[in-house]
Amino acid sequence: MSSGNNSYVTEKSLNNGRDITLKHIFSSEKWKDFFENLSNATGFDLDIYDENINKFLTTKENPICNLIKSSSRGNAECPTSCTRFISEPLKLHKPITYKCYAKVTNFAVPINYAEEKSVIVGRKGFTSYEDFLEFLKIIKDKGIYEVPVTTPLHFENEEDVKKISLYVHNTVHYLLYNVQENQKLIEKIRRFTSLADTDILEKVSHNIDSICRYIVDTIEFILAAPSVAILVFDKQTSIYRTVYATGQYKDSLLSLQFNPENTLIKQVLDTKAPISPVLIEAEKLMPLKTTEEIKSLYLFPIVFDDSIDGLIGVLNGTLPKEDIKIINTLRDYIELAIKNHTLCLTIDKSMDEMLTSISDSALSIAPLLNWDSLLQTIVEKSTHLLKAEQGSLMLFDAETTELLVKAKKSLDDIIKENMRVHKGEGIAGKVFENGQPLLVEDVEKDPRINQKNKPRYKTKSFVSIPLSIEGKIVGVLNISDKITGDVFNEKDLRLIQFFATNASVAIERSLLHKKSEELRELSVTDPLTGVLNRRYLDDRLAEEIARFNRYKNPFSLLMVDIDEFKKYNDTYGHITGDRILKILASTILSSLRNIDKAARFGGDEFVLILPQTPKADAINIANRVKENVEKTFLSHSEELPFADLTVSIGLTSYPEDASSAAELLEKTDQALYLAKKSGKNRLVYL
Repeated sequence: MSSGNNSYVTEKSLNNGRDITLKHIFSSEKWKDFFENLSNATGFDLDIYDENINKFLTTKENPICNLIKSSSRGNAECPTSCTRFISEPLKLHKPITYKCYAKVTNFAVPINYAEEKSVIVGRKGFTSYEDFLEFLKIIKDKGIYEVPVTTPLHFENEEDVKKISLYVHNTVHYLLYNVQENQKLIEKIRRFTSLADTDILEKVSHNIDSICRYIVDTIEFILAAPSVAILVFDKQTSIYRTVYATGQYKDSLLSLQFNPENTLIKQVLDTKAPISPVLIEAEKLMPLKTTEEIKSLYLFPIVFDDSIDGLIGVLNGTLPKEDIKIINTLRDYIELAIKNHTLCLTIDKSMDEMLTSISDSALSIAPLLNWDSLLQTIVEKSTHLLKAEQGSLMLFDAETTELLVKAKKSLDDIIKENMRVHKGEGIAGKVFENGQPLLVEDVEKDPRINQKNKPRYKTKSFVSIPLSIEGKIVGVLNISDKITGDVFNEKDLRLIQFFATNASVAIERSLLHKKSEELRELSVTDPLTGVLNRRYLDDRLAEEIARFNRYKNPFSLLMVDIDEFKKYNDTYGHITGDRILKILASTILSSLRNIDKAARFGGDEFVLILPQTPKADAINIANRVKENVEKTFLSHSEELPFADLTVSIGLTSYPEDASSAAELLEKTDQALYLAKKSGKNRLVYL
């Protein structure tokens, strides 16, 4: 039975650390379909070989090669001729075109992925009439006197063959590169979300040394950078000095210091943006003995109250955009921690209650990863902080270039969720466009607004704050109607601005979590049917066995297979066959309990895990699945040619029938085989 790997994403992290070879990647269903489409698009029959020149995948046998192999003498010479050419691109590290001894034009493309190599060989026909005549002479010498002709004779231009080989080379490498880069990003996001924890920052925010260590250690862990350092501005000497460093160049970095008057440092101070000096700039920036080791340097400023209190240095590595975004996000967390630390040192007793309120509000939104709950909580907490009755949170929609109300607290239903405002339109639209907060005491007298107060507002005063992520405005937070009827003041503005910074970080953290969850869901879902895939099945079986070891609750396994599905596919085509698989998957899911899980095992086979279910109960569930499938197939008989399709089911229970996951799958497979052998359209259990 096939395993049914249906995803391009095939890295070690998606297989619990087990190595997945290039052969496994190319043998997945998605890649097989890709190579079939590539073969159809180029007109070349494709064969794929490993670095030992062993063929492990083919789209279609080339008819000319088949003709040559039909001769016993030709078959002996054909592989020998090709093997010599196929190994050549691995040595040259580039695609080649060649003619085999039968004068057939071929190309060979080297593929490199994760220190593994393979070769894609394309075969078609001849580039000239002379080659065709030579081919006829060769096969005549081999005792072949008839050439079956199914298509008009066409000669491929040699330059076109070279272009096609380069196209194949670039396309496959591009896809493999995306696979690798996508998985690297998933791993970095996973590490970031596990470390960027507000509780940790709360613990270290009262100690600058602890903050510095947290910054450096976290960046090194997430990005696996050779060296990371943090420099803090020394007010006595007016110099940025390294206070903590780690990694390969730790000793050199501990003595590092920068003068704010240095041209490159001034660039950081002026722009407050990360820069990446090359080696020659590094020589101007650092001692000569240091630049012998350090080849590149990124600097990320830590900003507080418009001054740069520190610099994060990431050395000897080229950072992609995703890494820079992750560091900037972490930097936002750190700036919050430093602000908390500074506020703790400078505020007086009268501010204690306010700070506690801010901290409580920030902590209440930090753990929220559910998108809607987070946005609504931000509105609730912001109105509570300013003792206001109404508020709304609007986010920018890049597709429509409009601001949408995503959460609200109001006295009536006039402010609708998903209400749209154009950029630059109204108060919120102007705040979004300008990126500046707006504090208004009287909307009718303020020259910036100069408009009549709307009936839904009890007072004429409000506050509107832009929300930003990495310096980019992403939304607007609006607060109106103080409960006391008073106007909002500068103290309220500073308070809500500080909370808005926390809110922006929480929003970005939730977005990262959403992306990570989407990627995780894709990695365990079969793209055709929407049920879980084989990878998830293996993990879940291991969990169920572990659960049995703890609680001694048996569970059962069903394997469902469509009878005569191959014949059906051959008769009606794969598109119709895919529709049948989707209908079957949907029917299975609707027949199961909430605790049950269904996964596509491969082809038309589905495996159903029934937790805490002994065999007697599992038999009832299996019969229900079988009956529902029969009814569903019958109900669709007019729109699809079902041809009396039925299913067979194999059933086993753990630990009654097996002592391991592998044995349980094998026994269930045997039960399904017996169901097929004994007449199909039935349930068999051991």
